[in-house]
Amino acid sequence: MIDLQPYKDKLNHLKGQRELLIGQRDEVEKHIEILSYQLETATQARSIVQIVAENTQAKITYHISNLVSSALAAVFPTPYKFEMRFVQRRNKTEADLIFNKEGNESDDLMNSAGGGVVDIAGLALRVALWSLRKNRAVIIMDEPLRFLSADLQERASNMLKEISSKLGIQIIMVSHLKGMIAAADKVITIDKGAIIE
Repeated sequence: MIDLQPYKDKLNHLKGQRELLIGQRDEVEKHIEILSYQLETATQARSIVQIVAENTQAKITYHISNLVSSALAAVFPTPYKFEMRFVQRRNKTEADLIFNKEGNESDDLMNSAGGGVVDIAGLALRVALWSLRKNRAVIIMDEPLRFLSADLQERASNMLKEISSKLGIQIIMVSHLKGMIAAADKVITIDKGAIIE
């Protein structure tokens, strides 16, 4: 007579393992289902964030590019056009600042133009970025356009007046350049700490 007990024991052991594996499979399937739902939700959220980011970037680009280009056009006879381009690098969004003069693009204004162009572009960029925050209606500047040539200073003064009017801000500026005060509403002359006029 053959002893079947070891086979029955082995069968029961295998049935137990099978039930354990089925239980583990069910848990894994539930976990996969949860992860799939989370992935789908995260993908939808990323799409929404991407759309919002693109819309925000477009508005910022329009605002800043127009303000800087307008400032450059108000001062220089053959102005640079300014463009801000958002690009993806190293899994981050970065902004490239591009200056275009007569079809020639450059992202290195310091080496492709004079200090006056850099001064105007830098001032316009600061004002544009400041205007996006709108936390105060006053900007204080100390010699902002010191490298601008004398023949362009009056045009720069008019440009600052126009920016002040368009953005509804007050600009308080320290300057020793006579041309820079041409469009000022009020001029206070100070010599060695004393108010002259």
